[in-house]
Amino acid sequence: MNETIILSLLTASISFTVTETKVFRPLREWVKGKNTWAGDLFSCGYCLGHWIAFAAVAVYPTRLLYGWGLLDYFLTALIIAWLAGIQWIIMCLLFARAGK
Repeated sequence: MNETIILSLLTASISFTVTETKVFRPLREWVKGKNTWAGDLFSCGYCLGHWIAFAAVAVYPTRLLYGWGLLDYFLTALIIAWLAGIQWIIMCLLFARAGK
């Protein structure tokens, strides 16, 4: 369970950094100019969080359900993405409250 929390924090921080910070704005605009779908993906923290969660579970396999391998991978990544989405919302609210 600890791995799930750590991977969700990692997912949330990467997705927030890429989709919300000024430092990545040129990259987001460049990607959007090349491909609308990918540009939208790099502009949505919740959407990007899913892809990051799937990659994180692939690189660092963690198991929550101990069922069929592929189903376990898929559901674990979705749970991590959901937890990361909550954390991402909290970070957005804190940054908005701080005027950033």
